[in-house]
Amino acid sequence: MSLRVRDVAARLNVSEKTVYKWLRAGLIPASRIGKTWIITEESVLAVTSPGNRPETITRSGFSLGGQSSPSPIEAAEPGDAVSTRSDADALKRFSVILSGALAQGVQGILGPRGSDSSTVEMIGASLESAHGEILLQGIGLREFFGDRGHTAILRQMAAEDRAVQVRALLVNPVSEFARARAIAEDGLQFEDEGRFRGGPLYNDSWRSLNVIAAMKREAESRSHFGIDVRFVDHWPSVYLVMTADSCYLETYQFGKPVSAVDGSSIDGLVPMLKFSSESSYAHILRQHFDYVWSGANIRIATRSLSEIADAMQVTV
Repeated sequence: MSLRVRDVAARLNVSEKTVYKWLRAGLIPASRIGKTWIITEESVLAVTSPGNRPETITRSGFSLGGQSSPSPIEAAEPGDAVSTRSDADALKRFSVILSGALAQGVQGILGPRGSDSSTVEMIGASLESAHGEILLQGIGLREFFGDRGHTAILRQMAAEDRAVQVRALLVNPVSEFARARAIAEDGLQFEDEGRFRGGPLYNDSWRSLNVIAAMKREAESRSHFGIDVRFVDHWPSVYLVMTADSCYLETYQFGKPVSAVDGSSIDGLVPMLKFSSESSYAHILRQHFDYVWSGANIRIATRSLSEIADAMQVTV
């Protein structure tokens, strides 16, 4: 099937003008009928695939997929030599990055979930089409166990009794790790026990406990849908959402923008990565999740919903 120039531009994340330059330079294998370029899926793969990316791009000529092509300088329109050489270098860098990403199972580099609605929508779409098991890991996971975000999707799964099993790892909200998070977000005043228990992190956890408890009660009356949650005395390395098809992750950190006001969340500030769940990285993350979940490490205490509810004096 022939691809349009606009399709290729979107695929390569460049402008249509740049694609036309690369076509004229022979950087993208294609044929031409009149004013129309015939670009195949194989042509784009020849640029992006690890085994077929440009090996050399020089003034005298270059190799693409094992075939010699005219020099970008010679193929360019008059006065366009410098621009074409720059485009050739850009395409080479792009192909190296893209081929590396594809080889490692990367399906997307997404904007921060705290500010990019398309990232949130993409995660939501993966959840809505999920089957089998869903793994969640985070600090408090308010967007799953709160009054907004993806909570509605989980509730709908339970209502429809979908064949989905949800497992979630959250930070113990009365642990030292939770207190460290509160101080990082809101300041040293949250070292005080009273302030900590009256602060946003503790109160978000209190609300989450009630949502989780309601979901578990509903799951008990279902045949296929299930949910289980554990709280750990452990600082998670990443925010994680994993389905049978896709794996989303965001690194956790204590940093935030210089312009951030006191008390602002340090969640969702950095880009997210989307991996195939069949990638080696996703397999390692799943093993990490299962290891922490199992309680096999005596230095990482795992606690049940009822234990945390007792510690927070919440009836669930």
